[in-house]
Amino acid sequence: MSTVSIDTIDGAPTFHAVLKTRSLGVLDKVYKVRDHVESWVDAEGLFSRKFKKKIREGLYKKKYSVHFDYDDSLAYSASDTIPISGPVHDALSIFYYVRAESLWVGRIFNLNNFDNNKFKPYKIIVRKVEKVKTPAGEFECFVLEPYAEKGNLFKYKGRLTIYLSNDQRRLPVKVESEATIGSMIMKIESYRDK
Repeated sequence: MSTVSIDTIDGAPTFHAVLKTRSLGVLDKVYKVRDHVESWVDAEGLFSRKFKKKIREGLYKKKYSVHFDYDDSLAYSASDTIPISGPVHDALSIFYYVRAESLWVGRIFNLNNFDNNKFKPYKIIVRKVEKVKTPAGEFECFVLEPYAEKGNLFKYKGRLTIYLSNDQRRLPVKVESEATIGSMIMKIESYRDK
């Protein structure tokens, strides 16, 4: 996961964020994962202005992109135009938004995710503070868990846990994803302060 540039969407500056996920080793031969996700996050409000993904997970493949036009209150995808009211988030913009907020154990965020031409309201709770060891060092982290009050948050029943450093940087130190098809753990390998 990285911020690759600062771009302009609809006259507004945005952080262009990219997340790449790739399976390795034996798993790559059994269940190939090649995910490429991009988000253009409004630099001031930290909500999504544009979102694009190209997913390959085993036999499942999906390409999707959406542009959020806040002046006209519409989301444009290749297959539909959907009315929106207020800022929405995507899978990456949420990292930027939550990182900029004050965090404390027990805090709950109410968010509106938009993907595949559908809204999915969900919440994120700050569960606890925990130390995490990674290749980039040891960090004290806030532990956050997204959840939906109705239905499943994810395609497969599962759980996502996000670890953000308990300092001014709010680095995404670790992400754990558990689902019926398996689990994935991502840990920060390196970072640089600008």
